[in-house]
Amino acid sequence: MTGRKLTTGATLVVLVVVVCGMAVWGYRAATAPIEDDQPTASASPTCQPDDQKVARYVHRNEITVSVYNSGRRSGRAQDTMSLLERAGFKAGAVGNAPDGVKAPRAVVYTNRADDPAAELVAKNFGKGTKVVHTDEEMGPGVDVVIGDRFKKLDPAAPKRLELPKPEVTCG
Repeated sequence: MTGRKLTTGATLVVLVVVVCGMAVWGYRAATAPIEDDQPTASASPTCQPDDQKVARYVHRNEITVSVYNSGRRSGRAQDTMSLLERAGFKAGAVGNAPDGVKAPRAVVYTNRADDPAAELVAKNFGKGTKVVHTDEEMGPGVDVVIGDRFKKLDPAAPKRLELPKPEVTCG
């Protein structure tokens, strides 16, 4: 019987130590500051001033465009992508538009609010081309859905667009 009492006593002591340890850990975890996973916006990057690059414009060669065909004629998305590449844009994905997504001529989709890159792409598709903000991302970069009435890019479209405010990056 004494061995059993000794084992029971030792077990209780170990359990009390474990519970106390868990209580200390829980208290520290509950009172610790909450870390923010989102990067904080700062006025400038954390690199040296000599390494900083200030961008005042967005250029065609900095924008990736994905093209999707919502029209009846096949091959139009690839043809449009070729036009965009010749105009200086980077190629993204090419394919058919998702079900339910239609465009009579062309519609530009972006998941960023006030996206200068999407505005520059829209200007290249001509006056009246809408930029639509969406949470859905069809492909890499700016998404364009074309329809049967799209014929060609606007040859008078700008090659760059001024940013609302300069962006500072590490060079």
